[in-house]
Amino acid sequence: MSPEQIGWLGLGGMLFLLALRVPVAFAMALVGFLGYAAVSGMTAAYKVVGMVPYTAIATYGFSVVPLFLIMGSFLSRAGLVSDLFQMARLWVGNIPGGLVHATIVAGSLFAAASGSGLAATTVLATVCVPEMRKGGVDKVLACGTAACVGPIDQMIPPSILMVIYCIITGASLGKLLIAGILPGVLLAFGFMVLTYIRVRRNPTLAPLLGEKVSWRQRFISLKNIWGILVLAILVLGGIYTGIFTPIEAGAIGACGAFFLAIATRGQNWSELATSLLDAAKVTGMIFLIIASAFIFGYFLAITRIPSNVSEFIVGLAVSPIWVLIGVMIMYLIIGCFVDMVAALFITLPVIFPAMMKLGFDPIWFGVLIVMQCEIALISPPFGLALFIVKGVVKDVTLGEVIRGISPFFIVDLIVLALYITFPEIALFLPRTMMGK
Repeated sequence: MSPEQIGWLGLGGMLFLLALRVPVAFAMALVGFLGYAAVSGMTAAYKVVGMVPYTAIATYGFSVVPLFLIMGSFLSRAGLVSDLFQMARLWVGNIPGGLVHATIVAGSLFAAASGSGLAATTVLATVCVPEMRKGGVDKVLACGTAACVGPIDQMIPPSILMVIYCIITGASLGKLLIAGILPGVLLAFGFMVLTYIRVRRNPTLAPLLGEKVSWRQRFISLKNIWGILVLAILVLGGIYTGIFTPIEAGAIGACGAFFLAIATRGQNWSELATSLLDAAKVTGMIFLIIASAFIFGYFLAITRIPSNVSEFIVGLAVSPIWVLIGVMIMYLIIGCFVDMVAALFITLPVIFPAMMKLGFDPIWFGVLIVMQCEIALISPPFGLALFIVKGVVKDVTLGEVIRGISPFFIVDLIVLALYITFPEIALFLPRTMMGK
């Protein structure tokens, strides 16, 4: 059996193990080890397994992962989303669909200080859904909003998913983090436009609050969120201006979040220790996946599947844009059934080289991939954000959550099409940052 045949057999075995719900880290490590042994022998496979996990992870660049996670964990437990929501309510509450808009604004601002879409979805479902329903917002709309706004966290930096993309592809993390700002804002704006149109057509979805709010009240409300705004500006501004590297920005963000959590909520040491433990658990999971992915990647490399697939795709007699659209459709389908973090580690080593040979920008392609991961979180039947909202909101069914996300899902697809059509949405800020 040729190395390439063993490689395709290994990919099939990987999908089979994932279908059996074997954890992705163990599935990749097992297939990578056995596949490498089948091609190069057991001795070589033992050397790879003994050497790669440490050499792959023990690099300075990976320290950004726990730093971003610690930053988000401190802020999640500090109760700052409630302050963000109340501030946003005063500023946009009198617009048709005001409380829904407030959730979108609060979720987008929280995304600028957190790196996990799933964590953001949990916080929004816990804090904002009860507030929306108390204000008369339709239950289905409230749950759909929380499920769809939380994943924006993956686009607006700091983003753990962007870190993972750069680990796999070698793309510039600083550029990709900055590239996510405008796409994230555009997506949030699209959700607000959708909400405004729906509520104007059917006011019963979200009754007007009718509160009289002065400009003085609006500006006073900003004092409750000054800390998170300063932290977000410091982290993103430092990366954008080049004063900080992403790792330094993560360290400053984690330190700032620590003091902010103490100052704003007077958290005790037990709660802070729990925040660190939560971040450590997620960090361990991510690094285990990364180590396993490197073992799997070594196996794929010696089978030459990535280079062969790349040559095949580049040789297709179609326009590169149609190849890109085909790849996007593939990820839309994969996202309905497979965890996208696992899918990225399996597919990007094969797909990314071909996209680069076709002349696509790695930062722009990264934004498209992150957008696909956002969509995957709300894609039935296995979108994790759907189950998070259903688990937090006890009196809602999964069917109602899916109905709630449906209009937002269409906006996601429209915005994805805009990103494909107008690459400058993603590339303007990175090119400005680099002076070209």
